Amino acid sequence: MTGSFEDSDVRQTYLDPLVARLREHGTMEVGRLTLQLPQSFGFCWGVDRALAMVEKARQEFPEQRLWLLSSLIHNPRVNADMRRMGIGFLKGPLAEPGAFDQLGVGDVVIIPAFSAEVEDMLYLESRGVAIVDTTCPWVIKPHKRTLKFLREGFTTVIHGTVGHDETRATCSLVQHEGGHFVVVHDLGEAEILAGFLRGTVAAEEMRRQLHPQAFSEGFDLGVHTLRLGLINQTTMLAAESRAIGNLLRLAVLERDGEEGLADSFRDFDTICRATQNNQDAALKVAGDNPDLFLVVGGYDSSNTRNLARVGDNANVPAFHIEGPDAVAARLSYRDRASGRILEIEDWLPQQGPVRIAFSAGASTPDTILGSVIERVVRLAGENLPLSAV
Repeated sequence: MTGSFEDSDVRQTYLDPLVARLREHGTMEVGRLTLQLPQSFGFCWGVDRALAMVEKARQEFPEQRLWLLSSLIHNPRVNADMRRMGIGFLKGPLAEPGAFDQLGVGDVVIIPAFSAEVEDMLYLESRGVAIVDTTCPWVIKPHKRTLKFLREGFTTVIHGTVGHDETRATCSLVQHEGGHFVVVHDLGEAEILAGFLRGTVAAEEMRRQLHPQAFSEGFDLGVHTLRLGLINQTTMLAAESRAIGNLLRLAVLERDGEEGLADSFRDFDTICRATQNNQDAALKVAGDNPDLFLVVGGYDSSNTRNLARVGDNANVPAFHIEGPDAVAARLSYRDRASGRILEIEDWLPQQGPVRIAFSAGASTPDTILGSVIERVVRLAGENLPLSAV
């Protein structure tokens, strides 16, 4: 099942006139504030497609109960909208107890844009449910590359987040096909793996430093690190993925020499194009040295977290906030080092000109971003022109 989001009524519920105006012009002067948006931000094509497919499923199965395997995308507003439409959840914090075990013919199950674990797909097929698979084609790309690595006898190194829906699906695929994987979350963890490859980090130290679930079951460090193929969770920071690839290539080169490198290491960039475009555009606005950089999106959204890291890399005060409720005298934001939700005072200068850049994750509706911008403007003591709202 496919669908065109441009032709869908769903898009209209997430449009925002202020964001549309800023999208067209890039900047807007509001009193002492200069508001700025990058050229690329917000809903990506894969999210558009997933939402269109949900709407089409509602039209095609009007008398049947629709279920989401888990969150369609990582945004609480969108998932709340799914529930208001009468769509139930089978897994995750919104799951209806016992529903997953009671599925049968007549049920319709929607697979999220992140894909699903092989075990879940096999179970759904065994229950005879109708399946609407909204898996983003960009997510399928690393799956195809992983299968190629497995056929060629390579262990898969995943630059991703242990527990993230997309990475869980990839890990499940690897193990179902009889292969092995190791997950590295960032450059620091990749350096530990590189140190092991060079012989400067002991196996016990590597096991201790990486996440307990970073390794496939039965992973043998002495055997399964001899031939490595690198892929990326599609929403990771692209610059870091490239740095990890270079780091591991050099480590294998040091271990195996130039002749052995070609047979021992593969690197394939599987970062989503929309993720790359949003990060590049965010880096450009952060490079203009705004006084603040606010990135809006679900706290469990990987691509949103990495957009905020773009601001860090540009030495700009950057905050990942979930929505307008976070904007007050004390700004509520997600701390990137600890993952905790913290608050900060005096984040918005109360006098003088202020340049504020905004961006939004690929699963963030324009309506949420627009509400954030409006609240920041009011908190600064300014008023938006009527033509902008």
